Amino acid sequence: MRGSLLLLLFANVAWAQLPQKSGGPGQALTPAQAQKTFVLPKGLRIELVACEPQVESPVHMTFGPDGKLWVVEMRDYPNGPAPGEKPAGRIRVLQDKDGDGFFETSSIFADNLLFANGLIPWKDGVLVTAAPEIVWLRDPGNTGKATIRQTLYVGFAEQNPQLRVSNPVLAPNGWIYVANGLRGGKVTRPNQPEFQPIDLSGKDFRFNLLHNTEEAVAGPGQFGNTIDDWGRRFVCDNRHHLRYLVMENEYLKNNPALVVPSVVEDISVLDSGPLSSGGKIYPLSKNWTTSSLHEGRFTAACGIYAYRGSMLPEYHGVLTCDPTGNLVHHEKISAKGATLQAQPLEKGKEFLASPDDWFRPVSLASGPDGALYVVDMYRAVIEHPDFMPIELKNRPDLWLGKDKGRIWRIVREGPKAELRQPKFSTETDDLVDSLEHPEAWRRLTAQRLLLEKQDRAAVPGLKKLTRSKSAEARVLAAWILEQMVYLDEATLLQLLNDEHPRVREQAVILAEPRLELSEIVVDRLLKLAGDPDARVRFQVALSLAKVPGERAQPALLAIAVAGADDPWTRLAVMTALPPTDKVTTPGAGRVSRFLEAVLADKAFAQLAPEPQIALVQELASLAGREAVGLGLLLTVQNHKNARLQRAFYQGLAEGMSRKGLRLVDYFTRTYPNPNNPILQTMHEFLKATRDVAADPKADVADRLQAVRLSAHMGWNDVSTLLPKLFADDPIQEVRLASVRALASFGEKEVPELLLEGWRTYTPGVRREVTEALFRTPESILVFLGEMKAKRIKPGDLDPTRARQLVNHRQPNIRMLAGELLKSSLPADRKEVLKTYAAVLETKGDAKRGLEIFRKNCATCHRVAGVGVDVGPDIADTRTKTLAMLLNDILNPNAAIDNNFVQYTVIAKSGKSSTGLIASETSTSLTLKRAENQTETILRSDIDEIVSSGISLMPEGVEKNIPLAEMADLLAFLKNWRYLDGSVPIAPKE
Repeated sequence: MRGSLLLLLFANVAWAQLPQKSGGPGQALTPAQAQKTFVLPKGLRIELVACEPQVESPVHMTFGPDGKLWVVEMRDYPNGPAPGEKPAGRIRVLQDKDGDGFFETSSIFADNLLFANGLIPWKDGVLVTAAPEIVWLRDPGNTGKATIRQTLYVGFAEQNPQLRVSNPVLAPNGWIYVANGLRGGKVTRPNQPEFQPIDLSGKDFRFNLLHNTEEAVAGPGQFGNTIDDWGRRFVCDNRHHLRYLVMENEYLKNNPALVVPSVVEDISVLDSGPLSSGGKIYPLSKNWTTSSLHEGRFTAACGIYAYRGSMLPEYHGVLTCDPTGNLVHHEKISAKGATLQAQPLEKGKEFLASPDDWFRPVSLASGPDGALYVVDMYRAVIEHPDFMPIELKNRPDLWLGKDKGRIWRIVREGPKAELRQPKFSTETDDLVDSLEHPEAWRRLTAQRLLLEKQDRAAVPGLKKLTRSKSAEARVLAAWILEQMVYLDEATLLQLLNDEHPRVREQAVILAEPRLELSEIVVDRLLKLAGDPDARVRFQVALSLAKVPGERAQPALLAIAVAGADDPWTRLAVMTALPPTDKVTTPGAGRVSRFLEAVLADKAFAQLAPEPQIALVQELASLAGREAVGLGLLLTVQNHKNARLQRAFYQGLAEGMSRKGLRLVDYFTRTYPNPNNPILQTMHEFLKATRDVAADPKADVADRLQAVRLSAHMGWNDVSTLLPKLFADDPIQEVRLASVRALASFGEKEVPELLLEGWRTYTPGVRREVTEALFRTPESILVFLGEMKAKRIKPGDLDPTRARQLVNHRQPNIRMLAGELLKSSLPADRKEVLKTYAAVLETKGDAKRGLEIFRKNCATCHRVAGVGVDVGPDIADTRTKTLAMLLNDILNPNAAIDNNFVQYTVIAKSGKSSTGLIASETSTSLTLKRAENQTETILRSDIDEIVSSGISLMPEGVEKNIPLAEMADLLAFLKNWRYLDGSVPIAPKE
């Protein structure tokens, strides 16, 4: 069930908030009144820094080196300027001339900016994110106003203002990173037609103004992007408040054969609740969210910030705003293998919260004093009208607070903290000294100014600073030298030997350009394979991909075994192990020999079973793209561990299948002598695997692995087993896996076997059979032949599949489908809506509606604990009228979010797959279908990606839901939360 209902309720793209009472939100508080409502940890106090009229609708801020406060005002939120009007966005510059901590003086640096939402100082002006552009607003004459507007990049998506490029941040490495806002775009430089556009689908963006370069990077972030002292980047989106970019997509390009669904990890240990409904929060206000599943959880996570100011060292960590919950959340960061984990200091309480519904924290910053600054947009309504019910889109309070806005400072209790103005010299030597300053703001400001100046006189001081007592200073000095092209080999070797693991980690990255040139640097990097720090070893594995030949193999082996229990370490190792192309001699491939060495390693033998199995299966999947040798097979068999052997053959089979090979066929051809003991042992093992697949008493996980492996056996071995499993097995996962396994065979009888029991199949099995048969034109014709013979009814095919057939690129399929499906194609939506209007006057039965939902909707949606979450949440319908619900069900394409458009991916082999694009990396793409089925496809195997332009939810659902049942379904969607009697009175229409 998708369409406008889903668009309105999809909280992943909504800062969702409704007033507590139907009469509207409460009254705005004065700054003094608001200040009294804040709740903070004991020992902290909040102070007012700026407010209206000096600032209005602020969304982002930063301090300049002179202590002036730069603020972005998003005054045209949420709807933008009216036709014919200029944009209302502005850049303000605030000053505290009397030194009392309140910025009483305000001036406008730039105006008429459309949805500007982020800035960073650069030379004589500021860089501003204002989709579709990143602009450089300059004031070379120091007039106090921007006199030059230079567009650096253009092409960022311009959809909802909550989903735009934002939050520019200068990283320790000298690059500026921005969050793309989730909608991507194709970014280019203006007036440079030769520039190849950069596709940001599923990615963020970075650029380097010193070296005039730019690229897509791992992501994406929505309104939130922050980088700590060690170059670790964190992003957020509405539902995910703390996501760590574990590795860059660039490393995946070293091994195009590597299937990697995502390089981002949610690292918080917060209870994420059902169906990724957001981490739990504890607001003091009582706003209504657009989904009851999300009450008390993140629904508008934004403004993520890595705080490391000197004033509140015990709160170093990552903070995230939630303006709908009127709070700021804090978590401490700690190491977890190659990645991180985060958790609050105190359970059940937020760092900052207020019962004031107008308090809208949207971003955070540090100041020269080391305090934490909170940007408060201060609005009655933060939700965008795109995600509101129709009757609220023009609600009169949408603009309330447009002329307001506050900036707060969090400090320690005691006498009022003095705002320490920078007052530091911008002379080169002084800036170098400031890199050692204990205050992070000073270090970062000095870094930026040194990068801007590019003064060679800084080089001696920077080299000296690489031996500083401050690890943060050593990192910054090293990267500034690199950006200035003055980092020499002796300094680099010194940094690779540094006592601090984060310095060593950055030094490994700095070493990468030299790995093909310097034997000494390579030798030092290889020794770091035994580093005691997991993250250093992880980075060494990523960087070793740049070492030519196979010199790195022993180091990679040590890293793989030491980190076998960490999936990110295993992944890093495999980025450096691309399969050897065109291997003809069995066992000669790089990965095959590496896996053989792993299996023979004494340290590997001491590992627990689970890490052993995970490492073997993943490496075997890569080895399957090479010619596997006798030595590897003997080593696997000598382990005499059935689970490990199944994992090995499963991985091997998956890798072979990506090259169009089948496991048994490969071994039979490679070892033609049927008496070969290796071949005999393998057949014995596969027979035992079939027995596991067929045994209903066996462990389900083992059975599923055995069924998947059966797809790579001989046809005669499984032609009876698999049809029996998907027709009769009591476990749904086994049935679906059996369909996929059988569909992988190319024998002519496979389509008939898949369709043999069509009338008896459950809906889930039918969908999987249909997906399997729609992969090739030949099997589609078999399906249509069954329909022509009337063994399959046109109504058995959902309208989305019907549309796929009548629009097929092969003329014979189009013509035949047009003849057979004419009567089943979706009717005109206006006529359908007119026919079904009668249900609005019919009283439905919500309990009966539950069963209708279970039958027709639960494969993609979850309500009242029923179903799976493939599409967006549709559980909260309290603000929807029955007429609106009916329109959303019957006319799903009236309003559709881009995240829920169906795609068809056509492989080079000719096979096709369909689904939503769930995630993307530089090497692979993951599709998601009904019942939460996923499929990850290597980009190198893709021939074409085609968007249907329509929702995964089909039109024509009325064919399965007659009028009376539709009334019941509407009653369920409207009143499901009252069925258990816990809430005695249902809301009135």
